[in-house]
Amino acid sequence: MNTLLLAGTLLLLAVTGGAIFYLISVRTRTGQKRLSSIAVQDVPAQPTAPITDWPGVRDRAPIITSLLQRTEIQNALQLQILRAGWLLRPSELIAMIVGAAVLGALIGLGASQRWPVGVLGAGIGAAIPWMMLKTRQSSRAKSLNAQLPEAMDMLASALRSGFSFLRGLQLIASQMHPPVSEEFFQVVEEVQFGASVSEALDNLIHRTQDYDLELLVSAVQTQLEIGGNLAEILDNIGGMIRERVKLSGEIAAATTEGRMSAGILLALPFGIAFMMNITNPGYMDPLFTERLGTILLLIGGGLMGLGAIIIKKLVTIDI
Repeated sequence: MNTLLLAGTLLLLAVTGGAIFYLISVRTRTGQKRLSSIAVQDVPAQPTAPITDWPGVRDRAPIITSLLQRTEIQNALQLQILRAGWLLRPSELIAMIVGAAVLGALIGLGASQRWPVGVLGAGIGAAIPWMMLKTRQSSRAKSLNAQLPEAMDMLASALRSGFSFLRGLQLIASQMHPPVSEEFFQVVEEVQFGASVSEALDNLIHRTQDYDLELLVSAVQTQLEIGGNLAEILDNIGGMIRERVKLSGEIAAATTEGRMSAGILLALPFGIAFMMNITNPGYMDPLFTERLGTILLLIGGGLMGLGAIIIKKLVTIDI
């Protein structure tokens, strides 16, 4: 039974990760084709017609999409997906979460024949895609922040060479690597489709929630309203961002011990439970079959969650 449970858990991780990788890889190839097309094009004076027939982007969950369109959940999920840089629809993310939950429940029930374990497996399965999404968001935000100083230098150089601000953004989108190229390409594309520069930059802030980008947008919008030497302002912002990135790295190194402690403390109960179940099968059955055991499990899970939140607050330092 223990071998079956372990094999099922590995299968759940493999299937969920494989599904996400497949969907994203297909969409990424299409997105890269669109991104590379602006390397040899100038920004048109008039908005161009949007492309509506892209190969490989067929909706794989149209029923869920039709249901989400009636709620505000779709916009919230789409924003989360955009922050992760995934080319997915909200309906596809929900389909993956539901599929992972069903697979987790089947594995739990098949391995233990107890419905609490099945519910726990469903919860773990549903959490895997969401955790992968949040992990990707964090990684992408760090990469974007690290690329911003170079992007500011390139934009300042473009302005000094006589390029317009929008042409400078187009240069960044065509010459730099994701994620900064993707974000600035999105700004250029929105302007091409009829949005003003200020509106496109506001959407950039809403999409990324990045403080350094907010400084850039504020400087650009101020320059557009009252004038000024934007290239010099960008140089100053780029230098400040470099210092922030350096300080952020030092803080991350100083808080490594706390983050490792949090990970060990959270994983320790599950590791001990797994080993006890191997060495003494049935010893932990009362936790899943008795009412008191279920209550204790819920209390323990709640205390672990509270401890994780407290440790996260202690090791998170705003700069």
